[in-house]
Amino acid sequence: MREIVAKSHVAEELGPMLVAFFLISSLGLATIALDLIGVGPTQLATQLSGQRDGTAVLAAYLTDVGIWAISLLVIGLMILGYRSYRSAETRRLVAVLWDLGTFWPRTVHPFAPPCYAARAVPELTKRVAALAARGPVAISGHSHGSVLAAATVLRLPPAALPNVALLTHGSPLGRIYARLYPAYLGQHVLCDLGERLDWRWRNLWRDTDPIGGPIFDHRAAEPTCGNPAASQVDVRLRDPRALTIDPADTVPPPVERHWPYHTQPQYQEAVRELVDRTSHRRQGKS
Repeated sequence: MREIVAKSHVAEELGPMLVAFFLISSLGLATIALDLIGVGPTQLATQLSGQRDGTAVLAAYLTDVGIWAISLLVIGLMILGYRSYRSAETRRLVAVLWDLGTFWPRTVHPFAPPCYAARAVPELTKRVAALAARGPVAISGHSHGSVLAAATVLRLPPAALPNVALLTHGSPLGRIYARLYPAYLGQHVLCDLGERLDWRWRNLWRDTDPIGGPIFDHRAAEPTCGNPAASQVDVRLRDPRALTIDPADTVPPPVERHWPYHTQPQYQEAVRELVDRTSHRRQGKS
């Protein structure tokens, strides 16, 4: 169980890993490009030193290492493709990374399909605004769907917000997006999101979930977002649900990790609570 929880925290190191990956890849590609036009590190070191000394030899070795590293990277991508074909868990990981990239505009991923958020978010915004004009609306978003739900709430007109509540589960908003894209979905944006909804927001998460996590860091002495209501957003679920075998079953309860949360009683309770709060607010204003 401790191993599962430890593996679920790998996503928190995604930012430094991506920075290192892009830095090393950029240096490797630049080295190969210079070598192809005859001004690679080996030639430059030889010209600067005036003779083929230890500096030139070292540059040659470093160039070879870079070429080998890029070759191994290509092989690793091929292995990843094969593993994705054979393993459902690997496919889910690749799908998460794909969603993470293609959520942003085409300039971020020029070789991938067009950004789907440019179409999905306006459509969701229009749909939610129309429903909010008729009564309470609880938006539920699992995993990357919670990012679309958050973007939708941020685009809603002020007239619709009093009738809207948000339920996120397995959400990467706090664990991944706030770390990798702080200017767009950082702590200040998440606090603004809660204020827009008057904190009609619940986020279900598990320690064993490798993607989803809490939205806010509640370890600080000061109230999160300067509002005590923010401390009620995150709801930690027990996983597995029990340690003993249910009398009506023959196997121990499974470790659900990132599995959808809608089958748990806490999900139903959160939906009822959010709808009740939205309905009471609507009745109080009518």
